[in-house]
Amino acid sequence: MIKARVKTRAQSALEYMMIVALALGIIVPTTYLFFRYSSESNIKLIDSQINEIGGSMVDTAETVYFSGEGSKIILEVNMPENVRDIYIISNRELVFNLTTNIGETEAVFFSTINITSTSCQDEICALTDIASLGLNKIKFQSFNEGKQVLISESE
Repeated sequence: MIKARVKTRAQSALEYMMIVALALGIIVPTTYLFFRYSSESNIKLIDSQINEIGGSMVDTAETVYFSGEGSKIILEVNMPENVRDIYIISNRELVFNLTTNIGETEAVFFSTINITSTSCQDEICALTDIASLGLNKIKFQSFNEGKQVLISESE
């Protein structure tokens, strides 16, 4: 009688442990997949925002350029937090430097016109002042007899 009771308790404990192991075997991989999918979705969202902002900036610069000397447009953009820096290379490439959980990346937008900023050194012009998180007002102004567009932070 004592052996039967011990055997029943041992069997119950083993069945309980099997149920817990099965539940953990389902919950742990599901949680991992959920967090991974969530992280990838966040990266895609930031990438989409940067593509929209970069495209808008290049389009606005071209609009100001073709409008002629003295024309000016102020563009409002909501910059995501992952943008570390923005700069212009060779007056033709608008580069966004991003930091995400997968590493550091760059998004490059090509302009058909000459674009510049107020702080240039060699072939690189910094736009660090507009890379801050949140709502930023960016001023595009045609100058140099309409041959260039100056991009700067609007007051």
